Amino acid sequence: MYKILALDLDGTLLNEKHKISDRNKETLTRLKEKGVKIILASGREPTSILPYSRELDLEELVIGFNGGIISDSTGEKIIYEENIDEKIAKDLVRTCEEKDIFNIIFVRNNLYVSDKNDIRFKKFKKYSTSKIEEVGSIYKFIEDNDLWNSIGKMLQCGENKPLSILQKEIEDKYSEELSAQFSLPYFLEVYNSKASKGNALDKIAENYNLSRKDVVAIGDGENDLSMIKYAQVGIAMENALDQVKMQSDFITLSNKEDGVSYAIDKYWRD
Repeated sequence: MYKILALDLDGTLLNEKHKISDRNKETLTRLKEKGVKIILASGREPTSILPYSRELDLEELVIGFNGGIISDSTGEKIIYEENIDEKIAKDLVRTCEEKDIFNIIFVRNNLYVSDKNDIRFKKFKKYSTSKIEEVGSIYKFIEDNDLWNSIGKMLQCGENKPLSILQKEIEDKYSEELSAQFSLPYFLEVYNSKASKGNALDKIAENYNLSRKDVVAIGDGENDLSMIKYAQVGIAMENALDQVKMQSDFITLSNKEDGVSYAIDKYWRD
């Protein structure tokens, strides 16, 4: 029997209302009773994962920032983190300001934006429960507060076309140092290339004296590919990107149709 189930949140475990359905909750409760460790793996900061850990009564480690941070279930005790290089962070923040790309800075459980009234920010608000601080110029704020070495992730949000252009620029300039992946068509997430959900999942499996052969992972986005490829069984949601589906072992139902529950019933039959 598989011992670990790694779950992405948005577009996977959560439905279109950003809730855990009753069916998914009941199925995960049964899985917990079998002794399976349920690992929530998200691009979110740890404290934005906390409400779902509590709802499911989980005590396992959680993966945030797409693998850039591993914390305990409360989000307060940091087990591991990989931040963005200072010089690169400065260049990217400056680029976003010059091109008027809305940029959200993540420093552990703290989030910083230039303007909360920006219409592009409204798309993001529903995905975070953490306190978000408005700071005006991001570059000046980070410089004044000596935070350049503490940035775990940046998230640019807005129209897909300018973000796709930025993604290409990042890949051309910093392919070895950064990963720039879309979690949703209007969210480009940028983080240290050493950080991935797959690498973080490997560290967690090792922490529990288990291996990839014990792992099932379910996701929908580009940022889920590493853990889907790492796991013994990698599962894509029906609503997943085509490239994720192509590299998965199984395609379950969509997040609107309790696809997590459906997959669990397939791979953990009584």
